[in-house]
Amino acid sequence: MQGYRYNSTLRKALLVDIEAARELMIKVGLEEGFTSTNTIIISQLVDQLLNELEEITSAN
Repeated sequence: MQGYRYNSTLRKALLVDIEAARELMIKVGLEEGFTSTNTIIISQLVDQLLNELEEITSAN
């Protein structure tokens, strides 16, 4: 039961982080271009966060 609560809390935190990073990626992409180094770095962060979310979701 304890693991479920931890995963649920972690999942919620990851969703918040993913949304914030996604919004930042779009903002930077519009300002600097979608192939700028900063946009790509943020995109990679979004990918990492999505992979973490997938990992904890598939564990349940």
